[in-house]
Amino acid sequence: MRHADSLDKIIQVYVAGLCREGFQYKGKMFEPKPVIVSPLLLRGHTCPTHCGACCGSFSLDFLPTETLTRQAQSRAVELHGRPVVVMSDQQTDVADSWCRHLDRANGRCRIYDRRPFTCDFELIRLITYSDRVLVIQKQYGRAWAMVRLDGEYGALCEMLPVDAEKIREVARKFERLELWTRHFGIRTCVPQIIDWVRSGDHSHPLRLPV
Repeated sequence: MRHADSLDKIIQVYVAGLCREGFQYKGKMFEPKPVIVSPLLLRGHTCPTHCGACCGSFSLDFLPTETLTRQAQSRAVELHGRPVVVMSDQQTDVADSWCRHLDRANGRCRIYDRRPFTCDFELIRLITYSDRVLVIQKQYGRAWAMVRLDGEYGALCEMLPVDAEKIREVARKFERLELWTRHFGIRTCVPQIIDWVRSGDHSHPLRLPV
């Protein structure tokens, strides 16, 4: 869905899935669940040119301390009864379904070196079940239904094998998530996931009880 608020995904999926204390957001209470981190989290992925399937006109969200785009503005959201300020370009002025920063000639991101959090975390999936949360890196479940810049269907990204560079990149992304959870004031199991990613022992999934 285009023109969606990515901040909802950050809070209701990433923070909620890894929280270690309950919190309320938009009238809903989120409670901790056991977390299983798959070794497949450590894979990487390709991002072919001329695709753009995931580059919709979603909100582009940053912490106040991060490098911002020109259009990002301050907004406050209520999280567990207290206001929290984030910086967002909600792209409400974008007339179509593509991100304003997508180069439509080649399908590349023009702000990749300062991309917003949700774009940075793409393909890291938190799959929430009734009794647990699975953390994994995988292609979209409905990748075949995503529209590319050429009007055809099917995201072109593919998963890559684990190597040292990809492990470092996953650690970096979770370190960024940890900054977000601290900003929100929500305790999570993100530090334990970072330790596991850095440990070098990925022969078995990481299991984190509540």
